[in-house]
Amino acid sequence: MTSKRVLAGLGGLGGLGLLAFIGALAHWWWLVVLAIAAMLGLLGVIALNTNTLVRSHRTAWDRSVRTGGASAPLLTSGVVSAPATEKDLTGALRLLQAQYVGRLDRAQTTLERAAAKLDAAGAGPGPATPDAWSTLPAGASLVLHEVTDETLAAARRAADAGVPVRVIDPDSRDRERLEAAGLGEVDILDAVPHATASIVLPESPAAG
Repeated sequence: MTSKRVLAGLGGLGGLGLLAFIGALAHWWWLVVLAIAAMLGLLGVIALNTNTLVRSHRTAWDRSVRTGGASAPLLTSGVVSAPATEKDLTGALRLLQAQYVGRLDRAQTTLERAAAKLDAAGAGPGPATPDAWSTLPAGASLVLHEVTDETLAAARRAADAGVPVRVIDPDSRDRERLEAAGLGEVDILDAVPHATASIVLPESPAAG
């Protein structure tokens, strides 16, 4: 159906509707019935014509698709892309995987840098604290009842702080360990060991 026929049909429907309206106002019911009957007939003609045009276009389309002729405008007007193959899908998946791995690597690098900065900040020099041995009063001494790795380390720190170190009844092996630790000049005391190490504080002067 062409545009002129469409306009003519619409004009006819409008005119028949106007006649039906005038007949209803004038109580000319016969005119109303005729106008409605004419409108229904015109609508039927339009429907049949539209159905015929749709069938003709569908038949022409099916024929052009089957024959693949140049008369099909939709087939020749655009570029038809080839369907995606397995290689295309694999390449797309690998690209997405590479992007994801790259983002993970960048995130891991950022975290490692942040951790290194925190470690560097935590490893900085802290506030100086006084040595416990240097806080002992004058005349105090360290007495070793046994010679072990722990007591040797404590004796070494005490000697460095100027605190006298004494050892109770060391044997030859203990003396060798004291010599190896640089404590060969310590005082030797004769007594039965009753502890690992002890600190002897000076006696306070008696009140007068």
